[in-house]
Amino acid sequence: MKINGLLVVGLAAGSIGLSGCALALVGAGAAGGYAIGRDSVTDHFDLSSDRVYEESLKVAERMGLVKLQDETNGLIKATIDDANVTITVTPLTEKTVELSVKARDRLLLPKVSVAQEVYTQIAEGL
Repeated sequence: MKINGLLVVGLAAGSIGLSGCALALVGAGAAGGYAIGRDSVTDHFDLSSDRVYEESLKVAERMGLVKLQDETNGLIKATIDDANVTITVTPLTEKTVELSVKARDRLLLPKVSVAQEVYTQIAEGL
């Protein structure tokens, strides 16, 4: 088991170096871990898209100022901690949805720490 874990970490580290795009699988989300990119956090949940969207909207309203909410397309845009945050809830199957939280500052620079905090608040509410 320990060797498998080291192999996964080694392969992930190698792929990061080759791809030029930092992406890591961490945490203990609903699907066994969430992915962190330069400016985003993505995870899958075995919940309805309505439930994930409602919790995402509640968190965005609590943490900042919601600028756009489009439940039909699973899209929320907000300003949180001086960052432009985009939350998307995308159905993958009848029972699984993908939650993505992306954050960038006013100069369009990545703010992954804000994305992680928003994601964490949403995940804890689910």
